[in-house]
Amino acid sequence: MKVKCKHCLSTEEIEIPDFKQEEKLKLKELIAVALLLHSDKYLIDTYKVSLTHAKYITNHINKIYGHCNRCSFDKLDEEYINCPKCGALNFNWKIEE
Repeated sequence: MKVKCKHCLSTEEIEIPDFKQEEKLKLKELIAVALLLHSDKYLIDTYKVSLTHAKYITNHINKIYGHCNRCSFDKLDEEYINCPKCGALNFNWKIEE
């Protein structure tokens, strides 16, 4: 799947790997404890993405399901969605722990 954020890469889309549920959980846990460097390295090692794409992915993963990372909108209802209020891309992963 290709995604694009109007605030980050205005002319370029990036290919998003097909993440398994366990991988989504691992990435969310790393980001929750502010280990962005480790989450970037995990993406680079596992999916062979560039550092730029790894950072792009980690910066768009929602910290709270349904809430936009950029504005106060709190009704996101799709997995990969551009916020209807501000247009920012959100990886809105609903993870069953």
